[in-house]
Amino acid sequence: MEIQDRKNIFPASDWFDINFLANFLGTDNALKKKFNEQKFSIGEEKISSRLLNHWYLVGLVDDDRPNGKGWKKFSLSEIIWIQIVVKLRSFGLDLKKIKAVKDQIDKYNAGDEISKCPLLDFYIMVAMSSIEPIKFIVFESGEADIIRQVEIDIANQIGLINEDFISIDLNKLLNKNFTKKNIRADYLNYSKSPKSPLIKQIEDSLSTKDIQSLTIRVKNQDYIIDEEFFTKDKVKANALMSVLQFGQLIEKKNGGKSTYQVTNKKKLKKG
Repeated sequence: MEIQDRKNIFPASDWFDINFLANFLGTDNALKKKFNEQKFSIGEEKISSRLLNHWYLVGLVDDDRPNGKGWKKFSLSEIIWIQIVVKLRSFGLDLKKIKAVKDQIDKYNAGDEISKCPLLDFYIMVAMSSIEPIKFIVFESGEADIIRQVEIDIANQIGLINEDFISIDLNKLLNKNFTKKNIRADYLNYSKSPKSPLIKQIEDSLSTKDIQSLTIRVKNQDYIIDEEFFTKDKVKANALMSVLQFGQLIEKKNGGKSTYQVTNKKKLKKG
């Protein structure tokens, strides 16, 4: 699903670019190898072999058994995915919709030789090593993602989420599987963890009085940020322009009445 076709969008994140794209995807990572060791049985989920065979058939779970026969051992990543499937089924999603969810989560698979699902492996690692709440979410339209809670908060704040969604807490799922590790998110203090420059810029823009619109574009290695102010007062518009280092003033007329759009243009380096 292309970004322009999505109803719900999360702002581009240099945190994701650095930590996932640059330092996890396609790398020889010890935790990644551990997450993909096939040494677990299904356990307490009590999924029948008949049901598993059906999931193999529709592509929900990879069947890597020789000739599709015999008992299969699962990796940690596969166990977590199966538990997610069970939860999505309990929410009423049919197998076709869950397969569409899987296709979206698998979008980076071709870029990694170790992980069967590097996106899921990455967020398992983040949830196990930090206090940040990590959510597996599925929107009403079927759009799906794995995302940090702070990025959900920001997308909601700037109006980029337009649908309700199912939210599965990845931290709680992991804590269920690793009770001795005490994998828990801090839902009160997670937002106090260090923020990327882009996140800080978005928060600063949203807290600035009179900004009615915020646009963020990616151009090469930069984020191009436009903060837009609208006023019917020409004097105020000129006063705003006088304090901007890089700005644009546009006068729009409707029925003989003028409205002034002042755009404060900023550039922020990625990474």
